[in-house]
Amino acid sequence: MRQNYERRNAVLIKLTLWALTILVLVPFIWLLREAGPNYVASFRFLFMNQNGIAIAWLKNSLLFTFSSLTISVLSCVVAGFVLAILEVPFRKTMLFITLITMLIPITAMAMPLYVLIDKIHLTDNLFGLIIASSYYPFGAFLSYLYFVSALPGDLVNMGRIDGLGDWGLFWHLGIPLSKALWSIIIFFSFLSLWNSYQLPSILLTDPMHATLPMGLMLLYGNGTAIVGVLMLVPVILLYLLSQRSIERGIFSGAVKG
Repeated sequence: MRQNYERRNAVLIKLTLWALTILVLVPFIWLLREAGPNYVASFRFLFMNQNGIAIAWLKNSLLFTFSSLTISVLSCVVAGFVLAILEVPFRKTMLFITLITMLIPITAMAMPLYVLIDKIHLTDNLFGLIIASSYYPFGAFLSYLYFVSALPGDLVNMGRIDGLGDWGLFWHLGIPLSKALWSIIIFFSFLSLWNSYQLPSILLTDPMHATLPMGLMLLYGNGTAIVGVLMLVPVILLYLLSQRSIERGIFSGAVKG
C-alpha cells in the first residue's frame, strides 16, 4: 500500500515538473518562432541596418555587464568574508543595513541613484551606470552566510596558529572553500545586470549609449525577437557552464555528516 502511494506521488511530481518545464519553454519557443528560421540572415540584417546601432548596444551591454559584474562579485565576496571571519566594529549594524538595502526594490532606489550620479556629472555615461549598478547587497549577505558555515572558528584558529594573517586566511582558506559561492554570485549578478532595464533607462538618454534591454524598446517591434534571442543565449550558456557549481552551492548545507 505504501509503495503504491509513493509511486503515485512520484508520478504526480514528474508530471508537475514536466508541466512547469513546458510552461517555461513556451515563451522561448515563441521567441524563436518570431525570430524566423534564418537566424544568420536576421542577425546580419539587424546589425547592418540602422547605422549599426545594435552593435553599439551589444558593446555597451558587454562593457556594462562585465565591468559591474567584476566590481560587484569581488566586493561581495570580500565583504562577506570580512563580516563573517574578522572582528569588525558595528558588524551587526552593517549586516542590518545590508539586509534592509536588499529588501528595497530598485524602483525605490532609482531616483536617489540618479541624484548621486548627477552630482558627480556622470549621467548619460556608461561609467556612471557601472558605478550605480555595482552594489549587490544580496551577494554580500549571501557571502556572509556562506563563510559563517564554511569557515568554522576552529578552522580559522588553526590558520591563525599556522601564521596566517587576514589576507592569508582569505587567500588560503576563503577562496579555495568558496568556489561554489563564486559561481552562484556570478550567475545571479550576471542575470540581474544583463537584463537590467530600469536603471539604464533612467541614467542613459542617448540611444547610442543604450544597452540591449533598452534596445528592445527602441526597436518598437522591428527585430525585437532577434535581440531577445541574443539576450537569452549568454544566460543559457553561463548556466550550463556553472550548473554543477550552482547546485553544489545551493545544497552544500542541506546534508550534514
